[in-house]
Amino acid sequence: MAAARDRPLSRPVTSRLPLWLERLDRTADRGLLWAVVAGGLVASGRGPRRRAGVRGVMAAAATSGIAHGLAKPLLPRARPWGRRFPSAHAASSSAFVLAAAMESPVLGAALVPVAVGVSAARISLGERTVEDVLAGALLGAGVAALTRRWWPVVRHAPARARPAGDAPPLADGSGLVIVANSSAGTPGALETLGQIVAPVLGADEPEEDAPPAPPSAIHEVLPRAQVIVPEAGVDFVEEVEAALDRPAPDGIAPRAVGVAGGDGSVAALAGLAQRRRVPLVVLPEGTLNHFARDVGIDDTPSALAAARDGEAVLVDVGVVDMASTENGVDRTVAFVNTASLGGYPDMVRLREQWEDRWGKWPSAAFALVRVLAEASPLVVELDGRRHTIWLLFVGNGGYEPRGMAPLFRPRLDARVLDVRYLRADVPFSRTRFVLSVLGGTLSRSRVYTAMSRTRLSVRVVGPAVGLATDGEVQPDADRFTFRIAPGAIPVYRPPEV
Repeated sequence: MAAARDRPLSRPVTSRLPLWLERLDRTADRGLLWAVVAGGLVASGRGPRRRAGVRGVMAAAATSGIAHGLAKPLLPRARPWGRRFPSAHAASSSAFVLAAAMESPVLGAALVPVAVGVSAARISLGERTVEDVLAGALLGAGVAALTRRWWPVVRHAPARARPAGDAPPLADGSGLVIVANSSAGTPGALETLGQIVAPVLGADEPEEDAPPAPPSAIHEVLPRAQVIVPEAGVDFVEEVEAALDRPAPDGIAPRAVGVAGGDGSVAALAGLAQRRRVPLVVLPEGTLNHFARDVGIDDTPSALAAARDGEAVLVDVGVVDMASTENGVDRTVAFVNTASLGGYPDMVRLREQWEDRWGKWPSAAFALVRVLAEASPLVVELDGRRHTIWLLFVGNGGYEPRGMAPLFRPRLDARVLDVRYLRADVPFSRTRFVLSVLGGTLSRSRVYTAMSRTRLSVRVVGPAVGLATDGEVQPDADRFTFRIAPGAIPVYRPPEV
C-alpha cells in the first residue's frame, strides 16, 4: 500500500503517444534499456560500436550509482509522492549516449532521440519536472566526461610519418619478393591468406575440362611478384634474403620485400628491410595487425595498390641486442611495435584474449591487475642503475597516453624509445598503482615511471628471462640493449591516409 501511495495520480492513458512513453519508461527502469543496447553493440563485433557499448554501459552504471547513492540523499526534493531530485533515468540516459558518442559520434547521434524519449516520459507521466530531468542530464554528462580520465578515447586514425620519396613504384611487381607466413594467424586469417596466394601453394592439379584457376590476389595487382611460401619450421627471413641475393626469374634484380602475416612476421621482415635498405610491403593477414593499422593499411588490396603506385612513408624500426653467456644467446631482434620484460608479455596475451569482447582499454586494465597479482619482482639495472620492477615496456616511438597504458602512437618516425616501468620497491606498489589508474593520477604516481630514450641498456640481476617482441617470445637472456635502427625504412601505404 505504501508503494501505491508513492505513485503519482496520473491521468488514464488514452492515446498512443503516452502508452509508448510509459513502455519506454518501464524499459529504462534500472538501466535495463541501456544494458540491452550495450549488449547488442558489444555482440556486433570489433570496432567503435563495441567500444561505444562498453564505455556507455560503464558510464550509465556509474551514473546510476551516484544518482541513487549520493545525489538523491544529498539533494532531496520533497514531493507529494516522496520522489527525490535529480532524475536517475535522465542521468543514466545522458551518460550512456554521451559516452557512446565519444567512441562513435554517428551512433551517439542515433541514440539521442531515445534518451530524449526517456526523459520526456518522466515528465509526461508526472514522475519528474523539467528541472529534475535537466539536473539528471547534467549529472550523466559529467560522469561521461570523467570516463576519459581513466579510460582515454583512443585515436583510431593512422599515425603520421614523412613521405618516402625514394620508394620505387613496383608497377607489375617486378623485383618484389613477398613471403606468405602460413604459420601465423587465426583460421579466418589463414583462409584469407590461402586465397591470396592460392595458386602459389600448389593446389591439386585441375581436371582437363576445368577452367584455369584465377590468379592470387597478389598476382592480380602485381602479376610478376615473386611469392615465397615457406614450409613449417623454415626460417622465412633466410629464404627472403637468399631471394634478394639472386636474380628473380624474370631477370629483374630484387628491389623490395613484402610479408603477408601478423606483427611478428612483419617485424622479422622489417629488420631485413632495414639491413638491406629496401622498402617493405605489409599485407595484414595475421592474427593481430597492430602495425598495419598504425601505418594505415586496412586490407591487402590497398597495400598492393600502394606498392604498385610507389606510395610510401618512412617508418622507424626498433632493435634489441640480446646476450647471455649462460644460455649462449647472442642475437639482434627487430621490433616494429613494442618489446617488454617481466609481466608485460602475460598482460598483453590476456588483453588480446579479452579485447574483442570488452574493448582494448578495459581489457588491458583487467589483465594488468591479474598479472600484477601473480607476478614476481624483477631486479634489473637500467643504464647502470639498479631497480626492482614488476614489468618493463619499451615502445618503438612515443606512445600515448603518457599517464596510462600505451594505446597508440602519434608518429611512426619519432626516432625515440618509449620506456615505461612499474616499480616494485615502493610499499604497496601494486595497490597504489591500481588506485592511481582508477583515479587517473598515474602520471604523478611514485610507482610509475615513463621516459623517452634513444638507447636503453638493461641487465637482469639473476636468472635470464624471456623477452617479448611484437607478440613473439625470444630466448631467455640477461643483457639487452634497445635502440632505434639507423635509417627509417619506406613502408608502402595508400596515399589518402
